[in-house]
Amino acid sequence: MKPCFHVFLSAFALLMIAACANVNSQIATPSTPSPVPLGPEIHGVFEGITPCSSLTRPLPQIPADSDCEQMIWNLVLYQDPQTGTPTIYSLKSAYGIPQQNTNGLVGGGTAIAMEGKWTITTGTKSDPEAIVYQINPDDPQWTVSFLKVSDELLHVLNSDKALLVVNGAWSYTLNRMDDQSPAQVNEPPASVPDPPTRPPLPPVPEGSSVFGVFDGRTPCHELVIEFTKITPFPGCMKIKWRLTLYQDSATGAPSTYLYYGTSTLREGPWRIVRGMAGDSDAVVYQLQLDNAGQPVSFLSVDENHLFLMDRAMHLLVGNELFSYTLSRTDQVTQ
Repeated sequence: MKPCFHVFLSAFALLMIAACANVNSQIATPSTPSPVPLGPEIHGVFEGITPCSSLTRPLPQIPADSDCEQMIWNLVLYQDPQTGTPTIYSLKSAYGIPQQNTNGLVGGGTAIAMEGKWTITTGTKSDPEAIVYQINPDDPQWTVSFLKVSDELLHVLNSDKALLVVNGAWSYTLNRMDDQSPAQVNEPPASVPDPPTRPPLPPVPEGSSVFGVFDGRTPCHELVIEFTKITPFPGCMKIKWRLTLYQDSATGAPSTYLYYGTSTLREGPWRIVRGMAGDSDAVVYQLQLDNAGQPVSFLSVDENHLFLMDRAMHLLVGNELFSYTLSRTDQVTQ
């Protein structure tokens, strides 16, 4: 009996040691807590001032019978911080009648606050492969679409997925603002000198016809100053553009251009080339300067819009007031 008894005691002791070791291991190694889910992060903040009319309502939520000539945008898009996929959006805006001599609206306008789901899809009326951002994608009646021109530029589309066309003062382009400072709004000087006499409008060049007339108001970038020949002045916020492109009447090939501003003009040859960083098929209009230096380039995303590029052929990003977009005014289609 003694050997059996000793075997029993030994087995019992081993079980107790194993049990204590198991308890000690549980005490010494606490369980790892589940990770706390992260909230959405900002994909981009896009701002701008766009036109608004009975024919070009940028938002279907604006009543058809309301007085709407202008809309102020602040669109925040959020994404999943781990996957980068779209999650929600927040839109704070106002629409109404422009307040004269300001960048605001009479009485602050009518406020709109919206939030919900947004997504990324493809296809515009002119480009089936274009990247399109949509808010409220699950409700076609309230869906609003934007062409992604670049990571920093969005352009409002109409219900047919065509780019909305603007008047000569404002564009439908929204500029990304979360990675740049707001525009510096300066008080006008106490006395403003009379502008120089506007030069006479030159006639259409012989053998040419009008290819397109494009208008806009752009910020006072150094490239804009150089091209338009505007004398720099303190507090410059915008410069007026009217750019006429001519073509050979017989062949349709690009011939010359005319920039006609408030007090200056510039003429020269222009051409169409293909390719920019990241897009070998991009259509680019290049305007040659009179000193035969590097040309001024515009990205053409459709027949109605030109987007100004810098010397490195990167798209220029405007601010919450003005963009670098020129819009066709000679044969506007909605």
